[in-house]
Amino acid sequence: MKNKALLLVFIALLAVYGLSKIFSGKGGRSFNPDIITVDSTKVDAVTLHPKADSLAEVKLKKNQNRWTVSNAGNTYQASEEALQQLFATLEKVTTSHIAAKSKDKWSAFELEAAQASHVEVFSGNKKLADFYVGKFTVNQQGRQITSYFRLAGDDAVYAVEGMAGMMLGQGIDAYRDKHALNFDLHKVGELKYEGDAAFKVTKSGGAWLVNDAGPVDSAKVRDFLMNLSQISGDEFAHNFDPVLENGRLLKTLTVSGASLQAPIVVKCWRDTTRAKPFVIQSSQYPLSFFTSDSTRLFKRIFKPISEW
Repeated sequence: MKNKALLLVFIALLAVYGLSKIFSGKGGRSFNPDIITVDSTKVDAVTLHPKADSLAEVKLKKNQNRWTVSNAGNTYQASEEALQQLFATLEKVTTSHIAAKSKDKWSAFELEAAQASHVEVFSGNKKLADFYVGKFTVNQQGRQITSYFRLAGDDAVYAVEGMAGMMLGQGIDAYRDKHALNFDLHKVGELKYEGDAAFKVTKSGGAWLVNDAGPVDSAKVRDFLMNLSQISGDEFAHNFDPVLENGRLLKTLTVSGASLQAPIVVKCWRDTTRAKPFVIQSSQYPLSFFTSDSTRLFKRIFKPISEW
């Protein structure tokens, strides 16, 4: 019995020793599975070099309570929802295991500087996190996604299960505010359409009139305005120049009303060189040009009055 007890103790000690070797860092440091922890309340800037943008620099910056995102000299309003998702991810990134411990393995995990997404998180001049995100693999049987990370100044490659790697490799479009229109429908007094189909719908007392003449169902106008007043685009139209494309202007919609701060003008161009040929921009978000086919954003804004 004594020999059996000693054997069990020996096996237990051996197991503890093995685990300590597996979960040890450089110089005998104890292994902490939470490889990235960031307090989002302290963050005021994030610099990204994401794979999705071929490692081009993207900067997220907080100015007072407003976040912007910029690259290539262009600055845009950042999406609050995208920022919340980013900070929720950065709050804690936990590894399931160490996949490799030496630099010569970086390339296999797409973690060389020229391969990986690079993320730096700041609070003023203090760097809160600095890491790289490499390739990801998908286990079809277990439906599990695994991404591979390395920390700046650390040779180890860490396996991280879940969506963190994909989230942190997104490009600038993922962080841009995708609103196309955002107004109070109760302040609208007129919708004026110009272009290949011209008409206007005007509020007169409690009724709505088409071209100052025939009435239109007020319930239908209300439903249309509810849909119109909060619209987001799906896909940005990159490299679109409204000045050069002025001759392709197809339609405009002007939303006006005595209580609105200013009329809102929505423009639509037709660009047949694009897979989705309609390019749409509103004066509320003048730097955002969205591409659309005939069914989504275009249809929601320029729906024929017979379909309201």
